[in-house]
Amino acid sequence: EIRKELEAIAMRDPVMKRAFDEWEDLSRDEKKWVEYESRRKAILDEMAAVREAEIRQQKAREEGLAEGERQKAMEVAKNLLAMDMSVEVIAKATGLSAEEIEQLKKQLH
Repeated sequence: EIRKELEAIAMRDPVMKRAFDEWEDLSRDEKKWVEYESRRKAILDEMAAVREAEIRQQKAREEGLAEGERQKAMEVAKNLLAMDMSVEVIAKATGLSAEEIEQLKKQLH
């Protein structure tokens, strides 16, 4: 069905006719078909590699932001410990666990 539509378009448009003829030649020539498939695979592989790199970059960015937030929470916890705030209050204020704050408290003393 689609082939008939393409043939009809090709009969009206010389550029499409040439493309259709080349496609026909490609379809019949096994060597050209293998070359086409190899190029197609290389392009798809490259696209997949780019996408994978983008995903890794996004993950690294998110991890970096999370680590930055954690470092900021640790600095706030240090300041609150210096102000003699309770571990429970500091945990609520920073989102750190009581164990993390206790560990930080030991490091500071």
